[in-house]
Amino acid sequence: MDKLTIKNIEIKNKFIEVECIEVNGKEIILTRVPNGDIDYYLTHADCKTCGKEFKKQFTHSKICSACWKKDEYDKFYAKPLARADYKGMIYDQHTDKYFQDLDDVIEHYEEDKISLDNAMLLTTVESSFNHIDIEQISEEEVHEDWEPSDELLAKIDEFNEFLKTQRTRTFFPCDTRLDISSFLKSEREESNELFKADKNIDKDENNNGDTKC
Repeated sequence: MDKLTIKNIEIKNKFIEVECIEVNGKEIILTRVPNGDIDYYLTHADCKTCGKEFKKQFTHSKICSACWKKDEYDKFYAKPLARADYKGMIYDQHTDKYFQDLDDVIEHYEEDKISLDNAMLLTTVESSFNHIDIEQISEEEVHEDWEPSDELLAKIDEFNEFLKTQRTRTFFPCDTRLDISSFLKSEREESNELFKADKNIDKDENNNGDTKC
């Protein structure tokens, strides 16, 4: 399809015949008039944020990819930081993937040759099973004056207690973000400390080897 923008497309006025009636002095159109969406035909548009022309990826795209990405990052960095000792599942907004820990995130980014600057990591919460309610299972199934037996209520309570022990292993992202830069800094510092310790061990071993009895 050739490049088409709102600037180089001509909008013409046309007239069509429709059937209508008049009710209480008000004209009612009976004929359904098909209409088209101009956005469907435009290949390029002016970004609502920066004003620059961009090639549309979707029918109703209103902002360019650069502004969209900046807006996503601004929203992400506006989220509060999670506690440093967070140990749960991690959701990465950039890759739309879940990870066991930060080491898994780093490994994935290295394998796919993606810069870690793109990472948008969020904490997660695990879902839980909904408890069964007597009204939930009896609604529209019993007569108006029906009352559940004590045995039925006890069994429902027993099953609800059992549900508490079961995991869904299904996670959803929260509104707290993780600072991977702090983690990488800590990893580098730890690596440097280990390197220094190894050098000191080697130095001590060399000194002991040079000692004459």
